[in-house]
Order: sequence, then structure tokens, then C-alpha cells
Amino acid sequence: MSTPANTALSVVSCQWSSSNTSYAMIGIGNTILNQQAPTNSPSFWFVVIARTNLNVVYNALQTAPDQVPPISQYNDSNHILVVATLSIGLNNQPQGALFAFLDVNGAGAQLRRIEQLAVQFNCGSLGTYGYALVGVLGNGNIPGSKRARLQARSWVRSSPCS
Repeated sequence: MSTPANTALSVVSCQWSSSNTSYAMIGIGNTILNQQAPTNSPSFWFVVIARTNLNVVYNALQTAPDQVPPISQYNDSNHILVVATLSIGLNNQPQGALFAFLDVNGAGAQLRRIEQLAVQFNCGSLGTYGYALVGVLGNGNIPGSKRARLQARSWVRSSPCS
């Protein structure tokens, strides 16, 4: 089976959910991958795709914000990394080894924006963020396609007018 020269790859990352689960989706052509996690277990979803045939070779959730997933055997330019967050709070933004890994595999400015907001405004005070990354593996520092969105929680106190 030959793979077309261009195949659509789309990622939906869950910023937060009002139900008991958060979700994310990845579309590779007509193939749709779905992932769910309990809202009390915010997660990073890592998917690795072989560039030659678009087969998924790794697909797992991870809650640790500082650990690289066990994908070293795929860390070359023959593979695509897809990352999506599921209701991650700013207190769990990528850090340490995971931050460095994502940074050299396409994360760039959006990841730094999340880190900046977490540090500047106190990591637990703003709520959750959604983040999606698609990049070529191999530590080549090739810019990937990424998006981030912050969901700030606001507290409103109401008092009767006098």
C-alpha cells in the first residue's frame, strides 16, 4: 500500500473538561485516535508515527511532567512526535528532562510561553492549559507545529448593591 505524498494530521488537545473525563484526538488521514483520562489524572499523550508508512509505533499517556517517555528507539528523523495535553494544570507544565526533550524536537516558543506564565503568575493560580505539538523526532531542533491555550480560572465574589 502506498502512502500519498500529503496526508492530513490533526490534533485536538483538551484544555479542561466539565465532565469526569478529559479527551484528546489525533487524526492521521482517515484514521482517528482517541484518548481519555480522568479529570483528576491530568496527562500528556505521546504518539510516535513512522514517517514511511504513517503507522503508530508508540501510543501512551503519561502524568509525569519531568520524564521523557520511553521512545528512545524512535528518536530519529524517520518518526513524527505528536503530543497533546489532557487537562494539565500550570503546576504540571513540562520541566527538566521532558522540557529539554520537547524543546529539541520542535516545541519552541509555545512551550516557553507556558513556562513563562507558570513562573511569572505562580504555577497553581491560573488553571489549565491545552498544548499540542507535531514535530519530527531526532533532536534536530526542527521547528514543529504547535499551539497552546491557557484557561484561566477566575474567582468572582458577588455582594448586594447598597
